[in-house]
Amino acid sequence: MKSIKTALFIGIFFLLLTALAWLSGQRDQGHENCLVDGTSLLPISRVSIQSAAGETSLFCSLCCARTWLIEHEELAADLNAGKGNITLVDELSGLEIDATLAYFVESDEYSRNENKCRSHVFSDKQAAAAYLRKTKGREMPGYLAGLGPKLSWAADFTLSDLQDKNISLSDFRGKIVFLRFFSLKNPFVKKDFTDLQIAQERFKDQRFTVLAVSVEDRKEEVIKLLEELNITFPVLFDPQGKVADDYQITGFPTGFLLDPSGIVDSSSIGEVTADVLAPFLHSLR
Repeated sequence: MKSIKTALFIGIFFLLLTALAWLSGQRDQGHENCLVDGTSLLPISRVSIQSAAGETSLFCSLCCARTWLIEHEELAADLNAGKGNITLVDELSGLEIDATLAYFVESDEYSRNENKCRSHVFSDKQAAAAYLRKTKGREMPGYLAGLGPKLSWAADFTLSDLQDKNISLSDFRGKIVFLRFFSLKNPFVKKDFTDLQIAQERFKDQRFTVLAVSVEDRKEEVIKLLEELNITFPVLFDPQGKVADDYQITGFPTGFLLDPSGIVDSSSIGEVTADVLAPFLHSLR
């Protein structure tokens, strides 16, 4: 009887050892570390780089991945040429995305506390722009191997106003701007300006302004229209249409809604009312 108990005890003991060894193996198998600093990988900040040869390198943060790519110029060049790929995680949705679809922003906030990484990634342009505004950060286009789109920054320009004073688009930073390119040749210009004046008055306390640009019009005719409609928003003159060409204007009226940092949130062709603008303005506050 004693020998049976002893054998049973030994059998249970070895079963426990086997179970512990299996669990340990499972933990080791699922445990991944950063190739640069050995930090454990978290799903929200994990970066995977796969070479054209199919070799995969894993990193705990955008900063470590960038550091490694700087040291491997040939691989970075291959990735930029579409040989291989980089996947990372949108920190808002938690979804894995391709680096060619990623917007990168640097701020004072950490994306990974362990190595004090301040680089952040977003798959949505509006989300990236909103985070940039909120944190007063800066965009880092092509942060990993030159991949990823750029935010649509509105090109700055300087034109004269009704009093021949030079005004720049950058003078309106900090405000939501509806940049309107117009021409008196458009038969609906009066209706459009009436709608825009309503929007100017309705949203003026929300850091909003219309900024209109007259393209190749006679100044005196524009002034006559503005006086007739009691327009209060600023109007600038582009007599040769150079700024309109820079913005690739193909029809009138064309408008661009700019967020307070100067990023193009949306664009439109045709007349725009205050009711149409309202939901867009709400998202840019």
